[in-house]
Amino acid sequence: MQWFAIIAPLTTVATALSFWFGWTMTATRTAYFGIDQSILEYSTVDYLLRSADAIIVPAILILLVGVVCIGVYAVTASMIRRLTGLVPLRIGAWLLLLVGTVVTLLAVWSIFEEPPFATFFLFEPAVLGGGIGLCAYGFWVLRCLSALNNRETRHLPVWEKLGYVSVVLLVVVALFWACSLYAGALGTGRSREYARDLYQRPSVTVYSSQSLAIGSPVKEEVISSPDGKYRFKYTGLKFVTLSAGKYFLLPAGWSRTSGVAIILDDDAENRIEFNPGGG
Repeated sequence: MQWFAIIAPLTTVATALSFWFGWTMTATRTAYFGIDQSILEYSTVDYLLRSADAIIVPAILILLVGVVCIGVYAVTASMIRRLTGLVPLRIGAWLLLLVGTVVTLLAVWSIFEEPPFATFFLFEPAVLGGGIGLCAYGFWVLRCLSALNNRETRHLPVWEKLGYVSVVLLVVVALFWACSLYAGALGTGRSREYARDLYQRPSVTVYSSQSLAIGSPVKEEVISSPDGKYRFKYTGLKFVTLSAGKYFLLPAGWSRTSGVAIILDDDAENRIEFNPGGG
């Protein structure tokens, strides 16, 4: 029951985060093609399934950083417990505190002002979480060293406990911010790859009872059969996805500068034929 009480909330949080990252990645992918993801009416399961691509790499990196931090903590705690190398440890803690403070101030400044130097897209959350983490760890080491000679400092005051809680929350927010940016960037990157390899997608022929007025490069052909239900034929389309009874199609050779996205209802007024892509 104790393990269940620990794992159950984590599972709920992981599901919520998976939904958010899947939604973020899907929104940026569809926005690249000029439509809003709400048009396709994806379900919660769709977002959860699409979140795997956006979660795997951040999860691996976070776990690796966590392992490194645990190792550093184990070495530091062992040195303090054995009373060895305390002078270098104290100097290192002060350096961590100083560097962390500078990095944190830089992160706060970069949130409101554009840095005068080139930065990568995860710069703000990375320096924010890293800076505040270095500050907290440096302070904790100094606190432990001070407690060796002063028993009164061994008991954490309320303000210090609240400080540690605030640090954890800031690091979590920074991680959430970084993962959201990564999911968005990944969605845009996947869309660019999709557009580049669009010729490999299945080709679509649309038969419609009424004119769809789709412009070039899609070709419209009028069917002259008087007894046929479908009077218009459209070729030069590529299939993207089907969701909530709506076909998402793109013209062959689509580009962001000269292309449109096409949404067709899956109903009796339209008949869709598929042919293999590639070649």
